[in-house]
Amino acid sequence: MDKVKCYICGTEFDRDETDNCPYCDWYYEGWEDEIEENEYVSSNHTTIAKAKENLAKGLNIWGEPLPKR
Repeated sequence: MDKVKCYICGTEFDRDETDNCPYCDWYYEGWEDEIEENEYVSSNHTTIAKAKENLAKGLNIWGEPLPKR
């Protein structure tokens, strides 16, 4: 398995069959730097901008409280 770093929260995790960050639940694409901050992609529920806004509020991409680290 490859270690990757979540584009939203910076959590490092092993890629698996889902590729979702275990902390904020962002689906890792690997090409997030090519996506506009307010652009939707089919694999994620929200935009990068909204995901980062939620993170700053202590929420995952679904608007639910983040798990404890």
